[in-house]
Amino acid sequence: MASLLRFFSVAFLGLLLAAGLGGCAAPNPVAVDYDPGFKFANLRSYHLLDTLANGPVSPFESKRASQAVDEMLRGTYTPAASRDAADFLVRVQLFSADKVAVYEDPFSIYGGYRYFGFGWRAPLRVREYRENTLIIDVLSPEEAPLWRGSMPSTATRYESPEQQMFRLREEAAMILARFPPYNDVGYD
Repeated sequence: MASLLRFFSVAFLGLLLAAGLGGCAAPNPVAVDYDPGFKFANLRSYHLLDTLANGPVSPFESKRASQAVDEMLRGTYTPAASRDAADFLVRVQLFSADKVAVYEDPFSIYGGYRYFGFGWRAPLRVREYRENTLIIDVLSPEEAPLWRGSMPSTATRYESPEQQMFRLREEAAMILARFPPYNDVGYD
């Protein structure tokens, strides 16, 4: 009987662990779009264009995002001496927008006054927040779009510039891990 009880307790703990670890897997937040007719295997050198910012983005955030993308690209591609010598152009964008979330809090208790007694009512909660998106565009030398990768950015949640830079490097690495799209097998 004791061994049967031990078996069921170990099996139960195993199920709890599997359920807990299975719930930790998050979907990949990177969104990618590209020109399927372009041969990405021919790309060797890049030129980084000025960073674009939309919304309440500080110039320091723009600079850090550009540096993070440049560091990640240097691991695979060669920076070109000039824009004319580059095989492709890279533009980094930070998009920031203020948003409002309105939701009901079903676990609240509403207390009455004068005419009404205590009861239950789900009050509305309002939360204002800023949503940031890091976008990396790969363009042809003529600035035709070839590839775009984007993801929500959480770098501005950190106070110190070092932590922001670390998070931007992680986000740039996640986006650029999907570049190039290996839809081609050879060179032109």
